[in-house]
Amino acid sequence: MSNRQDQGIQNAAVDRLNQKVSSIVVQPSSRKSRYEGRSHWRPTVPISPYGWYRVLVFSQYSGYTVEQVLEKLRVAVAPRKLKYYYLHEGGEQDVERDKRATFTFYVDSYKLAAELQLRGHQPPVVGLRVNDRPPLIQVDEAYKWKLRKVIMSRYDAKRRCLNLCRFYADDYWKREFCALQQFECLEATIDIMERELPQLRRLLLDNNYMCHLGSFRGVEQRLPRLHSISLQRNELKTLRELRVFQRLHLTELRIKRNPLPRNYEQQVLMMFPALCMLNGRSLRRSLSIPTVRLSDSEIDGVINSDSDVELVSVTDIKPMIMPEPRVTYLAPHSLPMQLGVRKFVRRYLKAFDGGNRMTDLKRYYHEHVLVSLTLGQEGAMLGLWTTPYAAYSRQLLACRDAVLHMFASWPKTLHLPATLTLDLTLVESCRLCVSITGSFEENGSAARRRHYMRSFLLTRSEDTADFRIANELIYLSRVGRGERQPASLNPIQQNLMSLLSAETKLKLRWSSKFLKDTNWDYQQALLAFQTLLRRRQIPENAFNGSTMPEQNL
Repeated sequence: MSNRQDQGIQNAAVDRLNQKVSSIVVQPSSRKSRYEGRSHWRPTVPISPYGWYRVLVFSQYSGYTVEQVLEKLRVAVAPRKLKYYYLHEGGEQDVERDKRATFTFYVDSYKLAAELQLRGHQPPVVGLRVNDRPPLIQVDEAYKWKLRKVIMSRYDAKRRCLNLCRFYADDYWKREFCALQQFECLEATIDIMERELPQLRRLLLDNNYMCHLGSFRGVEQRLPRLHSISLQRNELKTLRELRVFQRLHLTELRIKRNPLPRNYEQQVLMMFPALCMLNGRSLRRSLSIPTVRLSDSEIDGVINSDSDVELVSVTDIKPMIMPEPRVTYLAPHSLPMQLGVRKFVRRYLKAFDGGNRMTDLKRYYHEHVLVSLTLGQEGAMLGLWTTPYAAYSRQLLACRDAVLHMFASWPKTLHLPATLTLDLTLVESCRLCVSITGSFEENGSAARRRHYMRSFLLTRSEDTADFRIANELIYLSRVGRGERQPASLNPIQQNLMSLLSAETKLKLRWSSKFLKDTNWDYQQALLAFQTLLRRRQIPENAFNGSTMPEQNL
């Protein structure tokens, strides 16, 4: 009897254990039914700072129309409503992978974007991608009218202050997108300020995710009274963007909470000499006070008096020694080093003319090199030839990567060795100053010849023998048509050209052509002229007079 009882107890324990195991097994099966239809996890949607999300649908092979796909997406996200904006066929052009979409639309809800990313891949939708990129706005006249309405509502006429902080989050843009980070939108905003608010003095642009300020070019003429600008909590990474405000008489500037380099305050003070307030702090620009050494009695007299003289402790005053004037400052050992400098310049220009400047020029520059570029003006305006270089004109590049990116954006060049001149103005043990001038051709075209003048400061450390460029000044100008021909001829060639022109009555341009075709052999050029003259193959406009010379048969 006891054995039967023990057996019953064991059976009951086994049944309870099976129930527990079955309950554990059933639980994940119920979870799986919740996410049934998804073969694997999809990545989460990044949070957009603007609150807008781009939805790209790839259904070109499904056989469904746009309306049918949208209807299936409504069913997929139910009971949530599918509210979409800016629907258009095709993808967006700002990202390469977004160009091949069947159609694109935008939503202004993160929950809806996440739901589309989670359930939008279910059949029959072939592919769906959701990201945090904002819409690309077409700024037309109707859009400009809305911009003007919002801008005027944010203007304080009493203080002459325009507050555009968090402009994209204004209540007026609930069902539309507007961000000053986009170039077209910012440019239209500045046009409205110029037309409607010419007396503007303060401009607040905080929290707008701005990274480029190129639309503000010429702001000193469009808004001449603007003296206070706030750009806090944006995406400005370099101080180069602030150069568009250099001609303004700025007295207050706020640029906190931007990913700017450390210790940028001193550079900002150099860019804006009239600045009185920086990041909310008052600036004290004190002039250097000359130090004077006083005796003990004089010090007691100054302390007991009400004088405003500032006392400075001075232990020793060394007079400033100016270098003596010389014809040249070359060191005595400079002559043997000229060959090495010429070799350095030739190799540098060869690397510059190569196909990969980013890699070939890297070893010639210091990591913290300083480079500036100036373009020659035609009258008071820059010509069309400056298009590849104008973006970097009158800017100080303080990084090797920035300099290499500038050179990589230039067109392919071919430096002409015959026009190269080299001056070695300073030679020291660890420092050289070299200036070169000459011409180069863009994209191998003689019609696009440019004149350059470059000054290098080459330095090296104590433990290496390789010089590298630490500072460089570049000046570029256009070579005129009248300068091209004489620049390529030496005095001997010019003399031969004049003799052939006097004997054959040819114009100088045609005489040069005969000599060039015969490799500047005067006798061969004269023989070629007589041969073509007998065959009557020389046009009449090739001669100086109205009649051709007599044929010497």
